[in-house]
Amino acid sequence: MNNILNTLFLDNPYIPEQVYAFCQQLPEFQEAELAYETAAEQLRARLDPAEADAFDEILSWYLARYTHAYYLFGLGLRQEVLSALHG
Repeated sequence: MNNILNTLFLDNPYIPEQVYAFCQQLPEFQEAELAYETAAEQLRARLDPAEADAFDEILSWYLARYTHAYYLFGLGLRQEVLSALHG
């Protein structure tokens, strides 16, 4: 069962695309995305392009790790629920 969960939730290459498509339907996400893009453009205008790109890359990496931790935390909770229902 662990292999199935890994395939469905961790090793699924379609998850990022599906999450993004879902988020595009949420007005709050669209608003946050627009605010980020506006702030990023303002930052790029003030910084050297290489510095702005480096900051954006580091921020993206940080947020991806943070989001992944939330995902794994939720996956762990779902696994506990599935085990309780199955066991």
